[in-house]
Amino acid sequence: MATFLDGSDRPLRQGLPFLALAVVADLCAAIPSGPREIGSFAVGTALLALVCVGFFIPARRLPAYLEPLPSCLYVISAALIIASMGPFQTGMIPIFLAPVMWTALYQRRWHSALVVGLTILAISGVSWWENDSLADVIRRGAFWGASSVVLSVATHALRGRLGRAVAEREELLRQADALSQAAQHLTSLRQPDAVLSEACLLAAEMVSPPGVPSRRAKYFQIEGDQAVSDWEFDEGKNKATSSYPLRENPYLEEVVRTGRPAVGAYDLDAAGPALRENLLRTGTTHGAWIPISPNGTIHGVLTVSARGVAISDDLFARAVSLGQIVELALANALALQTSAREAATDPLTGLSNRRGFEMAVAQVQGRRPFAVLAIDVDGLKQVNDRLGHATGDAVLIAIAESAARVMRRGDLLARIGGDEFASFLVDAGPEGAARAAARILDALAESKVKGVAPSVSIGIACGSPDSELLATLTEADAAMYVAKRQGGQAYVLAASALGAAAARAEASR
Repeated sequence: MATFLDGSDRPLRQGLPFLALAVVADLCAAIPSGPREIGSFAVGTALLALVCVGFFIPARRLPAYLEPLPSCLYVISAALIIASMGPFQTGMIPIFLAPVMWTALYQRRWHSALVVGLTILAISGVSWWENDSLADVIRRGAFWGASSVVLSVATHALRGRLGRAVAEREELLRQADALSQAAQHLTSLRQPDAVLSEACLLAAEMVSPPGVPSRRAKYFQIEGDQAVSDWEFDEGKNKATSSYPLRENPYLEEVVRTGRPAVGAYDLDAAGPALRENLLRTGTTHGAWIPISPNGTIHGVLTVSARGVAISDDLFARAVSLGQIVELALANALALQTSAREAATDPLTGLSNRRGFEMAVAQVQGRRPFAVLAIDVDGLKQVNDRLGHATGDAVLIAIAESAARVMRRGDLLARIGGDEFASFLVDAGPEGAARAAARILDALAESKVKGVAPSVSIGIACGSPDSELLATLTEADAAMYVAKRQGGQAYVLAASALGAAAARAEASR
């Protein structure tokens, strides 16, 4: 079908089988009876030979104005051969329609117009050659000319419709393939941030018409009455405001309220100040808004913007399909994130567990000096035996909350065992670690849980950027047991930490 519809870059012999019968009919019908007829037959036959040769010439090697030449030569040759037959044979006139049909099928409209015009002249010329009356000449020329025009116009119209149908089918296949690839790619991503960032890129590429510059897509996460956007693709490099109240964008607000996608033109009068400023700065005039609800609850809105051109129904449908894929991919990524977080979190205190502690430390260790606090609860077994495990759990929760409240921003606190906690302090020496331990002890001294005063023993060890976490934590554990043997509710620096503190004090003298 594609070969039939596109004749601009293939040999003209594409139509040779179609015209073969007409050529044979010309030659078989020609019975020259006199010198004039023999001359017409000879010239017509020579032109037919040129036509046959011409149909083997690749069209792309000919100038556009020469492409209809074989068809025109055929019309002239047919006219000469028919004229050599003697009296005009009306039954032979349909032979002239062969090049009309072939040109309409395989060549341009102006080629068809040229061939149709030449056909009318040829039929009228043959009629005049045979000394027909002027009325017969006009009648034959008008009738067969009208037939040629109708045949040519109808064929071009059918060809155009078929061409559009094929183009639409190919576009649908391309879209389906693009959406399939997008689905495979998005669902392979494990992080929600990666899904949303890639979704913006795909939305801009798939929804924007080809050749449209400065394609743009954003993802707004809905947090209460705020629309927050940390994910954006903007080919025009126009960074927009990252967040604003939802009421400032009536389009987002409507999509969030209804849960249904929408498309349309921006109304500057209806937009809030922040949105209006962004629209004017970026030149955005139209948009499509696709709600993303990965778990039945709206998470955000994928927005595609256009500058100076409306988003068509086809492009909007494509955006909605992409939104469904993004929804699925985001649901998978969020589920994986939740599972990973739960696997690295202590369910009782909400702190990191040992796995989460080691993973977090691995991200910063090896770059900076650090200190480790090994924290062990004093007398937890006795509390469990005397007052029950519920009270013991309440003590653990109180210790976690008190210690977390006095930690520096960026420091890590984790529950790494039943009654064991650990803290990782970045860029902390012995003095800083001792101050952190003292803050924890002071916070616990002021708390009481069901009549129990929580108490902990703390060991402190320091490490260089090259130190191993396990070795440093083991050293801190040893210091913690020293504090426990001294009665608890105290902290002790490991030997290496004491040595480092002493060296620092000596250097400062």
